[in-house]
Amino acid sequence: MRQSGILNGMTTATRISATLPPELTAYLDQYQRQNGLSTRSAALAAAVRALRERELEAAYRELGEAQTAGLEAYPPSNTDGLEPQ
Repeated sequence: MRQSGILNGMTTATRISATLPPELTAYLDQYQRQNGLSTRSAALAAAVRALRERELEAAYRELGEAQTAGLEAYPPSNTDGLEPQ
């Protein structure tokens, strides 16, 4: 991995290589154009951020459901219930 430059306000970025099927590449390019993103990297970064947000929302939802059911899903000393112990 190589650290490089600035990507959408980030001061450093890690260069990776990704291989996608043609239909996902076409979608990534379409997303890039429709959202005015300058590079495929910016579009891919947006996709990874969206995935991370979706998983975090699911974790919080699960925690809320457990608390509603009266279960102690995480110890009280755990600040937001998502950090590993």
